[in-house]
Amino acid sequence: MMLKNFLRNRVVLVDLLAVLFGISSWISINGLWVELPLLVQHLPEGWALPSYLSIIVQMANIGPITYGLMRSCMKTPPSQNRSITLLLTVGCGASLALALGWDLTSVIDGKMRSTGLFICVFFLSLVDCTSSVLFLPYMGIFRQVYLNSYLIGEGMSGFVPSIAALAQGVSGNPVCVTLENGSSIIQEVTDQARFTTSGFFIFLLGMMILSLLAFLFLQHLPTARSERISSNMSSRSSATFSDALQDTSPDAVDADTISQESMTHHQQPRNKQPVKYNKYLLLSIQCFICFLSNGALPAIQSYSCLPYGNTVYHMAVTLNAMANPMMAFLAFFLPCTRQTVITALAVVGSLLSAFIITTALYSPAMIGTVEVGGTFVVLTWVVSGAMFSYVKVSVAGMCRDSGWLFHCGVLTQVGSAGGALLMFILVNQVNLFQGYYVTC
Repeated sequence: MMLKNFLRNRVVLVDLLAVLFGISSWISINGLWVELPLLVQHLPEGWALPSYLSIIVQMANIGPITYGLMRSCMKTPPSQNRSITLLLTVGCGASLALALGWDLTSVIDGKMRSTGLFICVFFLSLVDCTSSVLFLPYMGIFRQVYLNSYLIGEGMSGFVPSIAALAQGVSGNPVCVTLENGSSIIQEVTDQARFTTSGFFIFLLGMMILSLLAFLFLQHLPTARSERISSNMSSRSSATFSDALQDTSPDAVDADTISQESMTHHQQPRNKQPVKYNKYLLLSIQCFICFLSNGALPAIQSYSCLPYGNTVYHMAVTLNAMANPMMAFLAFFLPCTRQTVITALAVVGSLLSAFIITTALYSPAMIGTVEVGGTFVVLTWVVSGAMFSYVKVSVAGMCRDSGWLFHCGVLTQVGSAGGALLMFILVNQVNLFQGYYVTC
């Protein structure tokens, strides 16, 4: 009976296409992050590699900024469907380049640098960051029931690569092996994986190609076109996206969390007063949480986890990547609107972050044994990541209800960029964090 109700007034094929389309939103960067336990062992930056990648991801925000300026300043805004096609094509090209040249290095300022990886990551980050201002407005031209399918796909962009990373079976630590002739070599972690890093990146390329095909089907397939609520696509903006949401049934208002304006319009005919929150408290929490979770902590995760072994690093990265979308879904369906609860979760998450930073400062020494300390490190990363994910989504919803969504978005980016920049300086200029590398 429930399945029958679910299938009523919808086309399952369009749901599937929307999920595949949504997966492309952040799968490249999420996939790259869960592959770091292998990359840090192979590339010249070593344990400092995450700090470089954090900065590159933040630099890619030039993409959505440029697109927003083009829509505001050009007499004829860029076509949305052509922009998405170009964006996904760039993503496929960058994914192919990543699979083929992730280990290419060159000498820059007298040091070996992972230029192949850095260039590919910048273009992939450009795709992922710009998708935030393109994909959701595009889904606004379809009936409301398909928006949740897209959001499920967006959440799976973190879950799917984590499953692939677990299947890859990255475990163990580099060891010094003595050969029969008496010579010694370092056996790298990559020798113990079920499939190579290039194979993992080829998997991400396949997912990106599927997302491009899904978008093209959404764009041109007659079955998908019949599910639109508007056929005018040439110049749809975020404002018209809000209008599209207004035409949906009242029982689907939860999906309006993605648009500040749509909630404002929904409230007017119902004569609802905006919920009063402490604006400065909420925005400060959002900025600080993003400073930690999006910028600072990912940059030092290798220093926090690797002293306990590559298995601990692998589990912390993958389980944290799986917990984030799950908690975001929880916040979507069970939102929290109490400031005291949000503040308490932020405080607890910050205390856990303090422990994470402490473990990174102790590197390459451990706090406790591999078994006990490593278990606490993994649990701390997963629980803090889950809490921060829930807090960020909940705060965004509260800011939306109060008309502060733009300010929330700005401070999200400011906090993320600030955390990445600070840790990049502390890791690579101040040398505050120390790594350990096996020698024979």
